[in-house]
Amino acid sequence: MSETEFAICPYNESHRIAVFRMPKHLVKCELNYRGPPLKICKYNAAHRVLDMEEHLKECPYYRRFMDNKCLEIALTTRTAPTQEDGHVVSTPL
Repeated sequence: MSETEFAICPYNESHRIAVFRMPKHLVKCELNYRGPPLKICKYNAAHRVLDMEEHLKECPYYRRFMDNKCLEIALTTRTAPTQEDGHVVSTPL
């Protein structure tokens, strides 16, 4: 059994494309598209959507980016405990 993932083309719902081939397909299929303009997700260029705000609520690439950003902020603002006069005092790392 093949482990290839497939996705539906945002420009033509009758197109079922292997995910690894989607970027090339989108370039070709976009040329024949006559519907409303689709926005390109800045977290995954293979995501083409009408409503970006709604898309970002479900986009796993956006969530991964935000999780990494939150972790980065947490690590840069974290303080290490130190002891002074028997009391624990936090100092920046």
